[in-house]
Amino acid sequence: MNIWNVWTKMLNALSSLTKKDLIYGLIIILLIGCLSSAVKQCSDTRLEYRNNIEALNDTIRYYQDKNGNLVATKLAFEADIKTLKLLNEDLYNQIKDLKAKGNVNSGTFFSGVIDNPKRDTTWIVQHDTIVKGFVRDFAFNNQYRTLEGNVSYLSDTLGVNINKDQVMFDYIVAIDDKNNIMIRSSNPYVKYNEITGFQLPQNKPKRWSLDAFGNFNYSPIDNDRFYDIGLSLGYNFSKFTIGPQIYFEHNLLTKDKTFYIGGSLNFNILQW
Repeated sequence: MNIWNVWTKMLNALSSLTKKDLIYGLIIILLIGCLSSAVKQCSDTRLEYRNNIEALNDTIRYYQDKNGNLVATKLAFEADIKTLKLLNEDLYNQIKDLKAKGNVNSGTFFSGVIDNPKRDTTWIVQHDTIVKGFVRDFAFNNQYRTLEGNVSYLSDTLGVNINKDQVMFDYIVAIDDKNNIMIRSSNPYVKYNEITGFQLPQNKPKRWSLDAFGNFNYSPIDNDRFYDIGLSLGYNFSKFTIGPQIYFEHNLLTKDKTFYIGGSLNFNILQW
């Protein structure tokens, strides 16, 4: 028995199906689709739980970017704002305090210190200068810090005055699709004590789809009326969907019933 004979017998068997058989078939396929969707949802939930457990146990890690700057990274929670309250109530409360006007899809909190390098300055003071008193200015300045002031000794009183104390820093924060929080500052003396954050669960693109369809058609020219019911299996890539179709057509005027097997190629023009 060759492939053509098998294919012909399959077509004959499908064409002999009644309307009742097709309806039952559609119901079974819809039930299978609902079951598959439930299994997929359970699988996604399990992955979210596993990620959140890893995020709870994760610690801050460092690596160097292409310019040699240190980047701190740590796993973020994968949750919506309601689930975040169960995972990290402190972060939840801080986000709520922001009073955002729209939906919050992600958030990050971090704390740290700026551990500036030590600077020592020595003055050699003559004995007669000590008797009269003295004032010495100091300035420990670089591109990351400005610290200026003076040290004075007058009338047996030693004083230290800080006239200017500034620390320059910037941050860039990003969360990738693997829930890694990445924080970088151009100030190399920034050290991070705590990093925590969250983002909404990332929906992975689905390629395959199984659709049940039905439509009613009317032709005003010849007053023809008929309806179609059927199934289509599609594979999505970019804006195209390609796949086979199986459908049953019933002409309400001529009472003709036809069974079709074919293929389709669809191009998505616009979405809203």
